[in-house]
Amino acid sequence: MAQVALVTGANRSPGIGNEIARGLAQKLPAGSTVILTSRDRAMGLEAEAGLKEEGLNVVFQQLDVCDAASVEALQAFVSTTFGGLDVIVNNAGLAFPMADPTPFPEQARRTVEVNYYGTKRVIESLRPLLRPGFCLVGISSTAGQLGSSWSPALKQRLLAEDLTVAGLDAIAEEFVAAAATGRHKDLGFPGTAYGTSKTLMTQLHRVLARDMPSPCLVTAVCPGLCRTYMATGRGTFMSNVLWLVSFVVGNSAAGGADTPLWLCCELPEEDRAEYHGKFVRGRAICAY
Repeated sequence: MAQVALVTGANRSPGIGNEIARGLAQKLPAGSTVILTSRDRAMGLEAEAGLKEEGLNVVFQQLDVCDAASVEALQAFVSTTFGGLDVIVNNAGLAFPMADPTPFPEQARRTVEVNYYGTKRVIESLRPLLRPGFCLVGISSTAGQLGSSWSPALKQRLLAEDLTVAGLDAIAEEFVAAAATGRHKDLGFPGTAYGTSKTLMTQLHRVLARDMPSPCLVTAVCPGLCRTYMATGRGTFMSNVLWLVSFVVGNSAAGGADTPLWLCCELPEEDRAEYHGKFVRGRAICAY
């Protein structure tokens, strides 16, 4: 049966979101449609045209995950045009380059707003449109794994079996407030805004999975280090170093899209429960 899929942040080529949109359009049943979104309308239309030239059934819709009105417009478009969704891949994200001069408090606020609250905003708006057996994937990162940079007390809160979305919101707000005073490390948070935002995103999918029982599939995925614009920044010395590292040891954007596509299109339904609510990399379950 034909399906409807949505991929946020799918405009850049090479880019993981763009490759996921391409792969879904190729792998989903005949007659399926992939909605690709971008904050930048011109870039989104260019991505749509490029995929259509390959004979793929895609449609562009503008989306700013930080703008409630934009998210509501997307919800109305999907509801009116398609009536429901079978697949959502939340790929839209923000990572400041290593040498970016933006003060850390502002980096923390904006990164959490896009990567955590933006993802949550899209899911909450589109959740009523999800059809039985849906697949919900968040593109996260091992930068968000709960390592030694987190205090034991915060790790305990984040891994609690009864953690709620409201509880995650509270931790997000605590981090942003602590970053504003420069005391985030003293209070048990990591020194990275991106990693913290991805921790929150990964745990969001774990929490949501409890209320969305299998055979639906809710997971957070790390695509690995990839040769993409986000991974390597914007032409600084450090971004050039990262590009060299990613060129030697990293995935292509298509390689980064492999696990999300496998989960959405190839994982047998009888195996979904094993991956539901988990953090996945390289088609394998990883520690949070």
